[in-house]
Amino acid sequence: MAGDDARPGWAVEALDEVLDPVVVAHPVHDGARIADFVLDYANPAARAWGAAPGVQVDAGLGLRRAPRFSAYVEAYSSGRQVSLSAVPSRLRSEPVRFVDLRITRVADRLVLTWRDVTDRVQAEQAAAAAEARFEAVLENHPDPSLLARPVLDDADDPVDLRVWFVNRAARQWGGQPGLLLREPMVALGADELFEAYLEVARGGPPVALDGVHLAEPDGARVVDVRAARVAGAIVATWRDSTAKHRAEQALVESEARFRMAFDDAPVGMAIADVAPGGRYVQVNAAFAAMLGRTPDEMVGHLGAEFTHPDDVELDSATLRRFVEGERAPFQREKRMLHADGSVVWVRKSSAPAAVHGHPTYVITHVQDITERRAVEAELERRALHDPLTGLANRSLLLDHLGVLARGLDRAGGHLAVLYLDLDRFKDINDTLGHAAGDEVLREVARRIGAVLRADATAARLAGDEFVVATRVSDDLAAVRIAERLHAAVLEPLRVSGRELVVRPSIGVAVSDDGATQAEELLRHADVAMYHAKHHSSEPWALYDDELHAIAVNRLAIEEDLRAGLARARFRLLYQPIRDLDSGRVVSAEALLRLEHPQHGTLTPAAFLDVAEDSRLILPIGAWVLDEAARQLALWRRRRPDLTVSVNVSPRQVHHLVLRDQVVHAAQAADVDPAGLQLEITERVLLGAGDDVLAELLGVTGAGCGLAIDDFGTGYSSLAYLTRFPVSEVKIDRAFVAGLGGRGRDTAVAEAILGLAGSLGLGAVAEGVETSEQLEALRALGCPRAQGFHLGRPMSAEDLGALLD
Repeated sequence: MAGDDARPGWAVEALDEVLDPVVVAHPVHDGARIADFVLDYANPAARAWGAAPGVQVDAGLGLRRAPRFSAYVEAYSSGRQVSLSAVPSRLRSEPVRFVDLRITRVADRLVLTWRDVTDRVQAEQAAAAAEARFEAVLENHPDPSLLARPVLDDADDPVDLRVWFVNRAARQWGGQPGLLLREPMVALGADELFEAYLEVARGGPPVALDGVHLAEPDGARVVDVRAARVAGAIVATWRDSTAKHRAEQALVESEARFRMAFDDAPVGMAIADVAPGGRYVQVNAAFAAMLGRTPDEMVGHLGAEFTHPDDVELDSATLRRFVEGERAPFQREKRMLHADGSVVWVRKSSAPAAVHGHPTYVITHVQDITERRAVEAELERRALHDPLTGLANRSLLLDHLGVLARGLDRAGGHLAVLYLDLDRFKDINDTLGHAAGDEVLREVARRIGAVLRADATAARLAGDEFVVATRVSDDLAAVRIAERLHAAVLEPLRVSGRELVVRPSIGVAVSDDGATQAEELLRHADVAMYHAKHHSSEPWALYDDELHAIAVNRLAIEEDLRAGLARARFRLLYQPIRDLDSGRVVSAEALLRLEHPQHGTLTPAAFLDVAEDSRLILPIGAWVLDEAARQLALWRRRRPDLTVSVNVSPRQVHHLVLRDQVVHAAQAADVDPAGLQLEITERVLLGAGDDVLAELLGVTGAGCGLAIDDFGTGYSSLAYLTRFPVSEVKIDRAFVAGLGGRGRDTAVAEAILGLAGSLGLGAVAEGVETSEQLEALRALGCPRAQGFHLGRPMSAEDLGALLD
């Protein structure tokens, strides 16, 4: 069969109407092998491709393309239909096109039919190229990515997802093509994520899930997942956010800790804007409670609203410094306002907090120091005020004196200092007790304050000493203040159920010189007070040149006493005391003298008052006891019965050191304390309390005798002779002087001797100047006497000569 008109043995005319190309061919054998196929028929559609009867398939058919020819042979030989897809072909001179080819043996012929699928192939190629590019992009993407297609059930509903592409990063996670996702994702604990994938596969919106926890075998991981549907497939990508999540979790925990530390902190904390006034952004409960408020009542408000008006500007200055770039923390103490209007003292520690390099907030720690400030104020008050009376103390007084003195240059006038001392105040302490004495001092302080103007200062220096400092117009004005103070203090007062009258002695010093030193004015007023107490007919004295001279002299005497102690200028003379029956020297009274380099030998009358006031009598008295005991020890080697009398001062007794001094002196001299007899005046015993009694009992308990000197001239009371451990009385020279002439003196002397005899006390007459006095004493039965007639004060050596 050859040529255009050739036809197979069966009808094929109907094929002419078929749209797809169809050809019919018969085989050409080369022996047993099929060498080719020759076309017997080509329909119009096939002829458009260039096919015609007589054309050999292997030689010229546009479908011929090795190894496709083998498919023709296979179809003819096997009798089975062979289908070839996307076979490249060329239509005349046009570019290559693609066809789907079907090869079928019918009887002894081979029927070939094909369809042009170029558009489809090109579309598939374009899709494949796009897919390849997409896969290339995904392959190199740093985040794990996969492409999966849904696995459908009988109802075409996605039940699983099959992976058909995984990128390099996903493969490191164990991903691989062909993997079904349900089981491994459930194993990872990502059930919800898998369900989200299925929802996307069903046409749902893209998925963005952050913080998905995966139970990996090597430890839990956290991933952020994104998934979307693209051309029927699921594109899923994820990023390992474990580190980020841990950081975020740490941040969350840190913020939680901060909130806990902030909200529950026992100290006040606040965060405020860096703005004038500082608007609170956050306030903790402790801070709000300090001010009697809640945090909500403070947040959003300016700090200035809760700050004392006097402290607002300093807060504003601090905020300006932070705005200008200062970073150093700032600490200060300030006053804030409580909801009830009271002042709360706080200590603030503030530091700026920067956002993007710019100071945005101020973080403040606040500590309530109200109690501490109150304690400090109280301590300051106590440091500057007398705790008993509330008056100023010496330090504050001196400060106020300086202020008043400087004010004289501007306001003119005079500065007055008034020094008050309460007469015999110690008697109140000794008889009524120190509690009563304190009550008296408080009342005196109140009365002083009631008299003074508001600009005056009243102070208590020590004990019963008070000072007033004020400006006055002249000396007379200062004296009038002294008179008012005296009248106010002198008013009777009731203490411990008793009515008392306290008498003040007042010294007044006035200066019109602002340069006058405060201490100097105090000294002047003290000198004037001493003069008023001891030498003035008035209860006050005004410091003047005469008193200045007295003060200078007293100061010189005090210096002489100190020098006397330091340079051993003190010495003892001894006046013999004789037994009037035998005339023998049985005792001696030690008499103190000061050898002055300019003024010669001074008796106690020249310095005793100064020694008492300056308290130098204590070391001087101790020296007298030591020296008398030392000399007694020497004399007792010859006269074991000899005794020595030593005068002791009121301060020695009331200072409660007398017993210790006596014991020390006796032990140092290795002499029996019984050889020493101490002489005290009745003034020492007046108003003496139990402490003085205990001290004197300690003296006599050590073996030492106790005599009352100048008996009968002081504030005598027979009770002294029974209450105190007295062993001897000494008749004052005033009564001895009148013996033999004035009958009254004789009667007094006789009464004293009778009283001493009745009480079993020894008696000594002092000041025997004449033989008549001596004979009168003998006639009265006086056992012992001393005086110039019996022996003047003499050295230890001269007295020793009388002992032989």
